[in-house]
Amino acid sequence: MSIKPLVFAVLSVVSAVSFADENDVGKFYLGLDAGSGKVKKKDPLNPSFRVTSETDRVDGGRLYVGYQITPKLSVELGAVRPSDYKQSATNGVFSYNARVETKNHDLAFFYKLPEVLPGLYVLGGATYSTINTTAEFPALRRTNSVRKTDTDFTWGGGYEARLFGNVDGRIMYARYAGTNLVTVGLKYRFK
Repeated sequence: MSIKPLVFAVLSVVSAVSFADENDVGKFYLGLDAGSGKVKKKDPLNPSFRVTSETDRVDGGRLYVGYQITPKLSVELGAVRPSDYKQSATNGVFSYNARVETKNHDLAFFYKLPEVLPGLYVLGGATYSTINTTAEFPALRRTNSVRKTDTDFTWGGGYEARLFGNVDGRIMYARYAGTNLVTVGLKYRFK
């Protein structure tokens, strides 16, 4: 027996329950997502250096507050904090160890697609990032730090279902400032 029909049946029942009581809860909600993602590889700080090691995965979390505008449309204000990106490089004589700490704040709109599958949604918005880069040069006994800010688009999609009472569970893929995160989380709807 194939598992695909069983998975489809379970998702259909869960999403039907989730969609059926969507209007029974309040408009405001609070949530927390946690997950892991892939980092876009970065060029060395100096073109004459060769990267010897770098982080390819990060863990992260997102704390957010949201407002359900209509049954299909909601808006969320969130704070995303991925773990630090690290890179080491050398040019044969000198080397460095760099750490990039990123803090993202996002404003995103979520649009549900019940015609396709109840609980399915897409998201889009903007992210404001604060990026602190610290590079340590052991041979020179020197450390340099640079802080910059950036604005970028956020986009993605996911699925959410009512777990019990006012608590929803969700799984989401989203891109925040060059980091692709897959998260799972819970959100609580206030009455």
